[in-house]
Amino acid sequence: MARIQIESETQLLVEGRDEFNFFEAFIEHLSLEQVDIQIHDFGGVTGLRGFLSAIVASSGFESNVRSIGIVRDAETCAVSAFQSVRSSLENADLPLPAQPGFPTDTSPKVTVLILPGDNRPGMLETLLCESFKDKPEDQCIDDFLNCVKAIPGLSVDRPYKARAHAYLATKPDPHVSVGVAAKNGYWDLDHPVLGDVRSFLTSIA
Repeated sequence: MARIQIESETQLLVEGRDEFNFFEAFIEHLSLEQVDIQIHDFGGVTGLRGFLSAIVASSGFESNVRSIGIVRDAETCAVSAFQSVRSSLENADLPLPAQPGFPTDTSPKVTVLILPGDNRPGMLETLLCESFKDKPEDQCIDDFLNCVKAIPGLSVDRPYKARAHAYLATKPDPHVSVGVAAKNGYWDLDHPVLGDVRSFLTSIA
């Protein structure tokens, strides 16, 4: 792994390039740029352990870093996802939060966000789909996905990702990823379902 350059007191570690772009847009939306949050993409789920080991070994980490935020998807089990993050933190000899969303009383403080939250399975796209469920487009997306599932031999294996991309198909620039869509203003970042995300970003700052 390449050497990590520490540039900020606040380090935000996210799972994937989509999440990187999404959280970069969200930080700007909340006017938190002045806090100088440095975002890292640690890759997939299995990449966190090695990334944490690398970042704590980086020059300037011990003297400069005051806050670490980690975001990952729950996928099939939120409890297992959180336990996996704690295991990676322990391997890097970093503080262990007792539960998602609550920072440790340490230096550096560590806060973990497991999406979509509330110990539910799912991912970032789960929340994004919930943010447009009351819009007329949602019924059209329902009709489309139900039509697909009725075709023999076809299925919708990742429904939240499918729904999110179907929603983006209604936008002026329909080919963008969900993260770039946040930069384009296609997601309602003030929606109540994203409240835990806003609280998380404010807490790590």
